[in-house]
Amino acid sequence: MFEQSQVRHPLEILTEIERSAAVDQELLLRDSGTPWAELLADYVDALNELATQGTVDNGYIATYGLDEGHAGGCG
Repeated sequence: MFEQSQVRHPLEILTEIERSAAVDQELLLRDSGTPWAELLADYVDALNELATQGTVDNGYIATYGLDEGHAGGCG
């Protein structure tokens, strides 16, 4: 008789594509010369500046930062 073809579920295919893309992205990030810790610290500083500008009017200033690799608030 005829052999039935096995059709993969669409979510299974999408999951495979997502995993492949994540691995590719991880390899690119690892192999790049970008100083990610410095970039993240600069990003947090920029967000603090934006948050400070938005809260000065109400008298409340919330700042968050990185302290030797730990996010602010780590106990």
